[in-house]
Amino acid sequence: METLVVKIFGNDYSVRADRDGDHVLEVAQIVDSKLREIDRQYSQGSPVRTAVLACMNLVDEYETESRASAEWLSSRVGSLIEKLENVL
Repeated sequence: METLVVKIFGNDYSVRADRDGDHVLEVAQIVDSKLREIDRQYSQGSPVRTAVLACMNLVDEYETESRASAEWLSSRVGSLIEKLENVL
């Protein structure tokens, strides 16, 4: 297990990584970027409010992308099943 120091929204955090350190650094960069984006857009004045809005935004993006991927996969599997049924 590796311990890394990442900088997020102006603060240093010591993070233990079970995964590759580059992955942890990438995740920290995404979080930092989202916090800064939300702070610029909404100027909450409170780091906690900014963090909550950023988390909600990230989860919304993840859910939307996951749903789109699931729909594509379902459509693709359905198409393949139909092709198999036509062959059999």
